[in-house]
Amino acid sequence: MDAGKLNKRIKILRLTKTADGFGGFTSSETIVHTFWCAYKENSGEITQENGIREQRTAIEIILREKAANQILMSDVLQLESSNEKFRINDKFDSTIDKYTTIKAVTI
Repeated sequence: MDAGKLNKRIKILRLTKTADGFGGFTSSETIVHTFWCAYKENSGEITQENGIREQRTAIEIILREKAANQILMSDVLQLESSNEKFRINDKFDSTIDKYTTIKAVTI
């Protein structure tokens, strides 16, 4: 993997709970990290569920292993230039090249 191919900026969002002052909690997504990655769209399947059509985009990102170790499987990914959010499905570490491949699908 050539470091020059890491040309997209990706935000890592994590769900956090904060006290609302009335004995309950408010959940919100907080930006935990931003990393450079190589981004590739694998498929763009259009599905229909409950009368609603939506496009499910499957992506693959490659980033440095040290950065990927800070990402949890429950985190949400978002490209810095887009509003689309992605749920992580698979994470693969390449021990030889020190890069991690993450596969995700739109939420």
